Amino acid sequence: MPLEGDNRVFVKSGSVVLATARRPGMMKLIEVAGVKPPIMPDDIGYRLGPRLNAAGRLANAEKALRLLITDNAVEAAELARELDDQNRERQELEKRILQQAEEEVAASFNPARDCGIVLGARGWHPGVVSIVASRISKKYYRPTIIIGFDESGAGKGSGRSIEGCSIVLALMECSDTLEKFGGHEMAAGMSLREENLSNFREQFLQAVAHQLSADALAPRLHLDAEIGLAEIGFDLLQWHEMLQPFGNGNRQPIFVCSAVEMARPPRIVAERHLDLRLKKEKAIRRAIFFDGAATTLPPAPWDVAFQLHPNTYQGETQVDLQVKALRSAASFD
Repeated sequence: MPLEGDNRVFVKSGSVVLATARRPGMMKLIEVAGVKPPIMPDDIGYRLGPRLNAAGRLANAEKALRLLITDNAVEAAELARELDDQNRERQELEKRILQQAEEEVAASFNPARDCGIVLGARGWHPGVVSIVASRISKKYYRPTIIIGFDESGAGKGSGRSIEGCSIVLALMECSDTLEKFGGHEMAAGMSLREENLSNFREQFLQAVAHQLSADALAPRLHLDAEIGLAEIGFDLLQWHEMLQPFGNGNRQPIFVCSAVEMARPPRIVAERHLDLRLKKEKAIRRAIFFDGAATTLPPAPWDVAFQLHPNTYQGETQVDLQVKALRSAASFD
């Protein structure tokens, strides 16, 4: 939902309440997730939420409910650990299915021909197909549907879309191959039989092609301002944080700095990400490029698009840059 009006008030006020939580379950969940106040939407969406959701994704949500309502600190600590373990299990399951999906994309996807991606297989857990669909959609910038089938051939799928394409409208054009479906412009769920997968894929690709032009299939970043590395400091961060909470309807600003050099070679962290040191004139800033380890970096200097994030470690706060994209330095004329 957009972070506007009442929704914005709820999220902003709720973040304050979470940061001062006194219920044993929330306190232990915040502890195992490694979340530090102030609690922001990213903490809720990427650290607390996934742990609460993990139980329901893999089995049922009973443990998450018990965690939220218990008054027993010992039980809360045990449940928080179990949910953390289930979230790690979910991550491993997601990683395996994503790898298999990537192999199918490499074998069958033609970016010059296909306006969408539809993948399905037996054994893909229905609790994580939505996450895989989101990752594939972002990487290839196509409306994407991922379906998991059970041994009887019954399938449950989830879809994620891109700007300019209503995925639920596309599904309406495929309704004769689906058992049921529902959703909104950017996300949807559906169920279908395995024997209908081929027909559904063909209909879905035609349906999204009706909505998307060639230009719409090229991902674009909406940049808010060009700044220099020397301008990035705590004064700017203070003004930036006054715009919180960020999310749908209140997009976090994306800045760009041009002709940036490397202060040292990139380092891979957590197998997937790149730790960078960016330099322009005398200013050096730390940057993290999530999932950047799989990216072939162009020759420096770079134009770098990034967002600002405070990073507190051992009581000290610094301003980190989270890289959204980079390219060889070019003119903005």
